[in-house]
Amino acid sequence: MKEANSPSAKRQKPSNLISILNKALRLACGIFVAFVVFLSAQAYRAVPEPARDVLPVIEEAPLEDVQVVETQPVIVFDHPPAPRFIERQIRRGDTVGELLGEVGVADADINRIVSCQGECRKLHRLMPGTILGVRMDASGGLLSISQELSQGQSHQFHFRSDRVFVTKSPLNRQVVTAYKQVVIQAGESPISAAMRAGGIKESTVLRATQILEYDIDFWRNIQPEDSFEVLYEQIFINDEYVNDGRIFALEFINRGRLFEAYLHADGSHYEADGAAIQKQFLKAPLRYQRISSNFSNARKHPILGYTRAHKGVDYAAPRGTPVRATANGTVTRVKRNDRAAGNFIVIAHPNSFETRYLHLSGFADGIVKGAHVLRGSTIGFVGSTGYSTGPHLHYEIIKSGRHMNPLAVPNPSIDSLEAMQRNEFMASVEAYRQTMRELRTHDAPTSVVAAP
Repeated sequence: MKEANSPSAKRQKPSNLISILNKALRLACGIFVAFVVFLSAQAYRAVPEPARDVLPVIEEAPLEDVQVVETQPVIVFDHPPAPRFIERQIRRGDTVGELLGEVGVADADINRIVSCQGECRKLHRLMPGTILGVRMDASGGLLSISQELSQGQSHQFHFRSDRVFVTKSPLNRQVVTAYKQVVIQAGESPISAAMRAGGIKESTVLRATQILEYDIDFWRNIQPEDSFEVLYEQIFINDEYVNDGRIFALEFINRGRLFEAYLHADGSHYEADGAAIQKQFLKAPLRYQRISSNFSNARKHPILGYTRAHKGVDYAAPRGTPVRATANGTVTRVKRNDRAAGNFIVIAHPNSFETRYLHLSGFADGIVKGAHVLRGSTIGFVGSTGYSTGPHLHYEIIKSGRHMNPLAVPNPSIDSLEAMQRNEFMASVEAYRQTMRELRTHDAPTSVVAAP
C-alpha cells in the first residue's frame, strides 16, 4: 500500500493518459483517411469510361466443370402441316371401312364412319369406278370425305368433333397432259431411275413397263444409258393433284433400239405403224433375279450328274414369287409331287403352243385341269420341289411337240389395227410425237394436249 502512494506512481498517471490520447487520435485520423478514400472511389466509379472497341475477355471454365446436356433440335413451324388428300377408285366388292384403312385413316374415325347414322350412311353406297377422296390432318385424323356422284357432282362429308356436315357440290375435275424423260444409270431399273429423277409416280412407270413387257425383258436386258419418255395424264380434283391417268405415248430406247407405244381411241396401245403391242407371249413368266440356267442341248444336270438336254430356262427367284401365264390358254395338267418336276402346270395355247411351269411351291386358286387362264394372270408360286437345288422356275415352250428356246421364240403381234382405224391412229401418233418434240426441245415439264 505504501508503494502505491509513492511519488513515482503518481508521476505515471499523466503519461498513461497521454498515450491513450495519442492512440485515439491516430485511430480517428485513420478512419478519416479511409472515409476520404471511399468517397474518392465512388466519385471515380460515377464517371463513365470512354467507349473502346475492345472485345470482352471470356474466361473458359475447365472442361471437367462443364455439364454437357444433349438436346434435340427444335423445329418451329410458321403454320401447321398441310392436310393430306388421297384419292381411291372404288372397285367391286370394296367397303368404305377397307378403303379408309388403305389410305391411313385412324381406327377411331373408321369405326365412327362404319357405325354412323343419318346422312353419312350414304358413304356405304359405293359405286364401282367412281372416286372416293379422303382429306386427313398430319396425324391421320379425318377431316372430310368426297364421294363422286353421277352427272359431275360429289357429296362432301365434313367431320367436326361429334357432328357430320354433308354438302353437294360440282366436281371440278381437270386433266393435264404431263411429260417426263428419264435416263437410266448403272444399277437402276426403270422404276428406281424414275424415283431418282422425280416428277412421275412409281405406278405410272410400272404401267409403262407392262405395256412394253412383250418386247423388253425388264429384269435382264436393261443397261446404263437406256432411256424412256412418257406422255401421260395427271388428274386434279378441285385444283388438287390426286393421281396419274392414261399413258398417251411411250418411247423406250433399250440397247440402242427404239420401242414405241401410242394410245388409240379403243383404249389399247399400238406400235407406231398400228401393229399391236401385245404379242402372244410375255417375255418372262415372273419377276426374277437372274437366269440360273439357259436353254441347251447339252447341260450337266446338277443333281443327276450326267449331261443331257436342258429344254427350258431356269429363272432364279425367291420362294413364293408369283408365276404368270405367258399367254392365254387352257390348263391341261396340274400335278403335285412329281419326282423330277415337283409341282407343275401345263397350259395349251392357240397355234399348237404349250407352256410348262415346273418346281412350284403351290398353285393359285382356281388352277385346275380345264381352267381358262389369261396372259399375265398368276397361276402358281416359285418353289424348289422335285429335282431342284434351290428356289427357281423351270419354264418351257413347246410348238407342235418340239421344244423351243423361250428367249428366242418368234412372238408375232396380235389384233393389229385395220386400214381405216390405222389412218386415224397414225394422225394421233403424229400429234403425240409433235408434242413430245416440243417439250423435249423446250425442256418443259407439262403441257395440255387433246386426249384421243
